[in-house]
Amino acid sequence: MSKTENVTEYIMQYMKEQITNGTWKVGEKIPSENDLCEKLGYSRTSVRSALQKYNVLGILRSEKGRGTFVCSDQVYIPDGLKMKGIISEDKNGMQSYMEWRQARNLIEPEIVYRVAQTASDELIEKLRRINQEQHNAIGNSLLYNQKDIEFHMAIVEAYGNPIITNIMHQLLENHNMMTYGNDQFGFLGGIYYHVLITDAIIRHDAKEARDLMLDHGLQTKKTDSGEKREWAPIRL
Repeated sequence: MSKTENVTEYIMQYMKEQITNGTWKVGEKIPSENDLCEKLGYSRTSVRSALQKYNVLGILRSEKGRGTFVCSDQVYIPDGLKMKGIISEDKNGMQSYMEWRQARNLIEPEIVYRVAQTASDELIEKLRRINQEQHNAIGNSLLYNQKDIEFHMAIVEAYGNPIITNIMHQLLENHNMMTYGNDQFGFLGGIYYHVLITDAIIRHDAKEARDLMLDHGLQTKKTDSGEKREWAPIRL
């Protein structure tokens, strides 16, 4: 993780604390970018990056000429993909899941990099709709998985290579792996990255879209001994 990303995460954590402890209340205007820069001692670029991410997630809303307002007090910051505590008794299941994720990481980051460069308005609207439908499906594992698959397949299909589309279809139709991932990592991590990936595609920022897809595939867990283990995504 770069120094800039670390600073952005620190600022996001500060903002989260202000919201969750009630200092910044829903509907209220938060301090200006200049005030935040002065208070935290970081550049406007870093503060703006944190604000932008929370805008994308619907936590904050920035209005030109008016400032930034709190829209929700349900704040989520992922740590790669935060785990809820991995079950040690199912090592084979976790190993299979990680191999499945690794296979996807060989394909999806490069695909989204290419798709983001020329993404159509039709694709962007489709991804936005799927994101909303997936958010509404939290708690319904079957429907959530369906929307998860739709999101990733929409990007792959936009690339237009039938062989890759067929490979990804077979990978994503493994509902056991999809369900296992949701059970272990929760629902919010996937939505967080889907929204940010969509935002990068909207801006045709191919590099950011690829980096986010790589982060999306990063899995982190703690063993019984407390040791932190990471499976890094594979870069093509």
